[in-house]
Amino acid sequence: MNMKKIMFVLAGISMFFAFNACDLNPEIYSEYDREGFESAESAFDPKLGDVYVNLQREYGYVYREGFWSLQENTTDECVVPTRYMGDWLDGNIFWILHNHRFDSKTREISKGGQSGNNAWAFAYRGITKCNSMMKWMRSTNLDVKRPADMAELYIFRAWYHYLMLDNFGNVQFVSQLGENGYEAKQGERHEIFDSIMVDLHKYVPQAREEKIYSRVNKHVGWMVLAKMYLNAEAWGVVGKAKYAPTADECYKKAALYCDSIINSKAYSLTPNYFDNFLVENQGSTENIWCVFYDASFSMGMQFHQMTLHYASQNSYGLKNQPWNGYCTTHKVLGLYGEGDTRINCWERGQQYNKSGAALTVKVPVDSITYVLMPQYVRKPVDWPATLEDFAALSGRDTVWDTKADTIKSIDIKPYTFTFPAVFTDTITTLTNNTEFKIYNIFEGARFVKFQIQEGVGDHMSNDFPIYRLADVYLMKAEAEMRANGGVANDVAVAAANKVRQRAGATPYSTATLTLDELCNERCRELMWEGHRRQDLIRFDRFTGANSVQNDDDPYNLWVLKYSTAQKTDDLPGQVPYRTPAYMKVFPLPDYVVTNGFTQNPGYRE
Repeated sequence: MNMKKIMFVLAGISMFFAFNACDLNPEIYSEYDREGFESAESAFDPKLGDVYVNLQREYGYVYREGFWSLQENTTDECVVPTRYMGDWLDGNIFWILHNHRFDSKTREISKGGQSGNNAWAFAYRGITKCNSMMKWMRSTNLDVKRPADMAELYIFRAWYHYLMLDNFGNVQFVSQLGENGYEAKQGERHEIFDSIMVDLHKYVPQAREEKIYSRVNKHVGWMVLAKMYLNAEAWGVVGKAKYAPTADECYKKAALYCDSIINSKAYSLTPNYFDNFLVENQGSTENIWCVFYDASFSMGMQFHQMTLHYASQNSYGLKNQPWNGYCTTHKVLGLYGEGDTRINCWERGQQYNKSGAALTVKVPVDSITYVLMPQYVRKPVDWPATLEDFAALSGRDTVWDTKADTIKSIDIKPYTFTFPAVFTDTITTLTNNTEFKIYNIFEGARFVKFQIQEGVGDHMSNDFPIYRLADVYLMKAEAEMRANGGVANDVAVAAANKVRQRAGATPYSTATLTLDELCNERCRELMWEGHRRQDLIRFDRFTGANSVQNDDDPYNLWVLKYSTAQKTDDLPGQVPYRTPAYMKVFPLPDYVVTNGFTQNPGYRE
């Protein structure tokens, strides 16, 4: 039995049964009970397991079509190109997300309805589970016997509400069992902010400081408080919410809660950045709160499948072929300076099998694909130099009219070449399809920050860190700077350099640490950990002039974001799309509006 499974057993064998008994129907899980326990005490662990299981599985926090997708696929650091022959077209959903054309019917926002696999349902399902557990504890007097556990549930519930406040704005605070995501009263953003703060200020002091792996404790509560205060101005609640009277006070309190975590010395930065993402990463001294994953018992971690090419199965001895989807852009890769070890989050260049032999892939190529092949693509050794050579090789009469600069006759019968499997830094298109076949199956660096276990199947065992100490240091630096008029002081520089120096990157000074640079440092450090959308909004790079590609701005990472979905994204004459300010919050799901809620301003269905 490996350490991961031992940890699982020690955390409570009975939780396994709760995980497998869990049902996505809120009417079932909210009233979930198991007969045969001798006492309420013996029932506590499996019931608590049922609360935490909402974070896991394919419908949890890191689900590729739910909450995580909204945080990353709407940003500059994560793109999912439609691959050769229309692979990953998926109803154009990834273009919709990246180009900020989402509406109340968008898959990640409304798919499956109230109890389905979307961001709204994920959060309110979790809130219902917390409320159900709290109601049961009160009925059995465990709220008195286990005050720290009760406080844990209140913080957990507050965290879910914080996610909804951030993503959807004018939502509802569900404070009791029996109210679901649209039966409770809709509130304005500042009202929800205060409701969350009331619970946090009351129950965080009552929470345990002891670390119980993958569970909420006082440090997690401090983290949520710091996030609430740090984002208050960006949310527009300053001066409206009781707990956010001024921006300056909010930033100072954010810094103080970061100090509470840092000064507790309960966590420390791991010497090696990548130790936080190992298969056996439960030993990380840095991870404050993780989603527990196990390839056999607690599934849902699928980054390797989402990002790697089909041929990468031979690189890692994977049980199944990966899906050749998610990647990043050359502009993100350009952020990493000399010596920055975090560049190794990305798989690039020629790929090899386990024996060290270069991987190749056989792909049929027709005349149109040949002509439109990007220059940077690594070609086979027998790649024809001209279209006439291609025609001769394929045995077809296809020629190029040099005077008219067009194809005189088109060969539609493909010729199969053996391409080297090379992951390129450059991405030319998000909208490739069967009608316009730019060859892009190898485009984009692939995400390998989380260690890929040899021979693993569709699910990995790496736990996903919701919060890490590195984030605390960067939040501390930002809060100090914003309280200082956006200018770095020695305290901010010292906090940011804790993170920089661990990565081997050049340390900051008060002259080089700007808010724009800090935004990019958060990108480098927290890549694909679910923070990017919130960060871009707070740093004013999600909407307006900073939301489109601008090569003159070294802090601007947007590419392939256009006003229309053309067949290819590199055609001349396309107009960059500036995201309107109202899209800083997502639209409420269509089924919520149908049930009487007022849609967020700006969205018209």
